[in-house]
Parts: sequence; structure tokens; C-alpha cells
Amino acid sequence: MRQSAGNSRMPRMRCTPRGRVPAALALAGLLAGSGAARAGAAPARGAEAPPASNVFQESVRVVDRPWERVGLTVTVTDRDGKPVRGLSCGDFSVLDNGVPVDLAECGPEEGRSERPLSIAVLLDLSQSMGSQIGRVEEAARALLAGLRPGDEVLVAKFSDQVTVLQPFTGESGALAHSLGSIGRARGGTALFQSIESTLKDVRERSGRKVILVVSDGQDNSLERAQPVTQSLFMQDLLRLCLRTQTVVYGVRPGMPSSWQAFEGFVEATGGRLFYTGADLPRLFARLGEEFRSQYYLAYDIDPKSDAKGWRRLRVSVSRPDLVVHAIDGYFTPRDRLAGLLHDIEDRDEGLRQDAAWDLGFVDDARSRLALRAAIDDADPTVRRIAIEGLARLREERGIDAIVERLGDADGEVRDAAAAALREFGPAAIAPVARSVAAGAGRRWMPRGLIPAAGVLGAIGDDRAIEPLGALLEARTPEARLAAVQALAALGLATGLGPLRRGLEDPVPAVRQAAAEGLLALGGAAARPVLEARLAKESDAAVRQALLTLLNRP
Repeated sequence: MRQSAGNSRMPRMRCTPRGRVPAALALAGLLAGSGAARAGAAPARGAEAPPASNVFQESVRVVDRPWERVGLTVTVTDRDGKPVRGLSCGDFSVLDNGVPVDLAECGPEEGRSERPLSIAVLLDLSQSMGSQIGRVEEAARALLAGLRPGDEVLVAKFSDQVTVLQPFTGESGALAHSLGSIGRARGGTALFQSIESTLKDVRERSGRKVILVVSDGQDNSLERAQPVTQSLFMQDLLRLCLRTQTVVYGVRPGMPSSWQAFEGFVEATGGRLFYTGADLPRLFARLGEEFRSQYYLAYDIDPKSDAKGWRRLRVSVSRPDLVVHAIDGYFTPRDRLAGLLHDIEDRDEGLRQDAAWDLGFVDDARSRLALRAAIDDADPTVRRIAIEGLARLREERGIDAIVERLGDADGEVRDAAAAALREFGPAAIAPVARSVAAGAGRRWMPRGLIPAAGVLGAIGDDRAIEPLGALLEARTPEARLAAVQALAALGLATGLGPLRRGLEDPVPAVRQAAAEGLLALGGAAARPVLEARLAKESDAAVRQALLTLLNRP
């Protein structure tokens, strides 16, 4: 789920053109013409009623701009540093570049099963931390003992490189074994590169994420005096923390001293810094309580605005005796276009995923072109994100490629393609109809055929009737069932003829679906057709379904 920067849209409903033949009238025409057809005469067409008496299906398409959701994990403490619970949404206010925002979500983190806690414990094993290793092991066990069911922990050590000792797990036995084999301190400290590597392990996890760094704060690879927001590397690291809703905490065993760059980074992510002497276990238990006491706030921004660069955030509460800890700000995707275009072609699939996500919020010809190319990426997550981005940007030149992805080997990509085509609405009808028509006559059913039929049922108009009618003649029952269901979903009177043919299908499930569709579209006028079908129906389940339909008031 990649959401601290997600998006929220208003529902999109299709608009069916006026002037369609009413379903009941058309079905009556079919019934009236059926006797002539059996006698060898040409079937009569349903006569057009005067426009004033036409009944037509119509709905309003509500189109809203796509919004990017900014999610914040917030810690509130009293003056003694103890976490504060029981605050309501009315107690919080958020300023984005000095402008008040309306909160879309607000509430305590504890008890929210959809936001489990993932903690990555990152242990510094450089030579400068050699005397602290034993206490770190004991303290980590104290933290892990206080986790809720569903929360998970990753344990990693680092010096000049990162080694994952235990992937994310909720099993205490596995964690105890991992912490018992930390090893000895050695080498230098690549602190920020280690945090970046750990972020790649947590970014796809749902819910809340914390990286707990136990270190003296030294980093041999970064200029300490450089401000966090002026380093391109640190900008990227902060951006990734915000988007993945990851808060970084720092714990330094020993006496307080300046951590400089690390201190600024931790505070910018909304985390806190702790200094401790010999009582690490007590501090870690306190951290567990703090994690359970945090709040989640979220609001929506327009990613297509002209605002660029670093946007400063300020979260406050109404009580002056409380202290709020939250992320300092974020970088807008538009400000990083050149870097994103480079990252979308990187070998690292994680970088490509991140770049595809951000490009989906940049309304620029170059980002659209890059996303169209990313639909063919080897990584299914990149393909899915690219499809979602093209739909968000309303890039109609990507529709044909998205239609092809209805047959993708990855189920999430297929689902994303179907959802995107529904958002494109009328612009996608012709390409999807061509896809259904081409697949209907094949000996073997293409993987994307059934999803394409479903899309036609959701967004189609009269152009969908012919390909769906052809699909009713397909060899496979699954395809014919999909055709009947799509025709019923269309709700157009011109689909009544194909639905009536579906009543004669050799597969009971198709006949039953056709009967349900006829009654839904034709109402009382469909009853004689269903009664005629009931008189000759041999399948017990279908007979029962017909009786149930006919007994409806």
C-alpha cells in the first residue's frame, strides 16, 4: 500500500445517452414479434415511443480533481515527555505553508487494525558502539515484549553496511534467536545509507512504520554541518519517509551530545531523540508505550498546483501545556521531475516504483510519456502504479496499452487496468469493445477477455451491444456468463435481445444470469418470457431461481 501520499477521488458515474428504447417497451416488442418470427416472418422491431413519453436511464458524472493524501503520525507529550492520550480531532490544527487545512482523517493509532505497527530496529555495530552491544540486546527484548498482536518487528545491524538479522515477524522465539546473534562491533558508520536501505524493507508494509535507530549518531559518509533540507540525498530520504509514513527515532546510549545531521533528520521525520545511560530496557519499554499512544492525521492537497519545493508543516494542539512531534514538511513531486525521469529507468525496482508513484501526480508531457513506457516494466508493481498514474492524469493516449494489461499475468495489474478504464469512461469504450470483439471468436479465451467484458458493462453504451452479443457465442461458458452479466449491467434496452438468447444457453449458470438480467431490465414485461422458460427448464437450480424471480412483487 504506498500511502502517505495517496489520493482520494469523488465517485465517477457514467452518463447513459437519452433516447434509448425503454426496456419494458423493447421487451414487449420482442414478445410481440416472437410469434411472427416463429411463423417465418421478419421479427418486428420495438416501435419508438414519442420523445415526450420516452423513459431513459440517466445519471450524472461527477468529476473531481485527484488529490494527494498527506498522512502524519503525530506524538503528543506533556512537559515531562510522557505521551498524552484522549485528544479529539478538534484539539488538532495543521498548517501547510502557513495555510490551515481541513483534516480528512483523525484519530488514535491504537486499536486501528487496518494500521498495524511495523518496527525496524536498526542497531549500530560500528566500533564507536562496542561497549553498548550487550545492553542493546536486553533493551530490544523489552521493546518486543510490549507489542500488540498483529504488530511485527524487523531486526537489522549496521556499520558500513546493513545486515538483516530477522525479517519482519511477530514470533517472539525467532526474535530472541536473532537478537542473540548480533555479533561484535566493527567498522565505520554509514548511518543514513543504512536508514535508506531499511526504508526499502518497510515501504510496502501497510499501516504505521517506525525505524528505531540505536546509534551514537556518527556518520562517516555525510557532511554533518550541511542542513538536512539542502542535501539532495537527505531530501530523497525525507520524501521517502513521508510517503511511506515512516517515523525515525534515535536512541543514543550514553551521555547527551550533539548529533547534528542525525538530530535534524530525526526531528524532520516527526520522531524523537533519546539519551540514556545504563537503563536501555526501561527506555525501550517507554518507547513501546509512546508508539501505542500516537495519533494519525491526514489531509488532501492538490498535486497539480504550481507550488514547488519544500512545504513546511506545523501541527499544534489547543492545550498550551502539551508538546507535538510531527514531520516538519515534505517535497512536492513537481519539484523533482528531472530526478524522477531518471529514477523511472533505474535498475532498482524500488526506485522505479517510487518514481512512477510521484510521476502520477505531475501533469507534464514528460511524466505522461514515462508512465506510458512504464506500463511495460518488468516489475508488476511498477506497471500497476503507472496505470494508476495515467488514469489520475487522464492520459487517454495510454488507454490502448492499459486495455492490453487487462490480460496481465499479475492479478493486481489486471484490477488496476480495469479500474483505470472505468475512470476513463466513454474514451475507453471503443478500445475495450474492439478487445472483446477480437477475443470472442478465438478458440482459446484470452486472459483479459472477462475483465474487458466487465469494463464494458460498467462504462459502455450502444457500442458495447455487438461485441457482447458476439461473446455470447464464445466456446467457453465463463466468457458467455461474463457477456450476460455485462449486458445486464449495461441496462440498455438494446441488450434485451442478446439476453433472451442467453436463456437458451446450454450452461445453467448462464441461463440463470440471463433470466435475472431480463427481469431487471424488462420488469413486468419480462415475466411471460421467464414463464415460458420455466415451462421447459430441466435444471432444478435454474427452475428454483426462475420461481424466485417470478414470485417477486
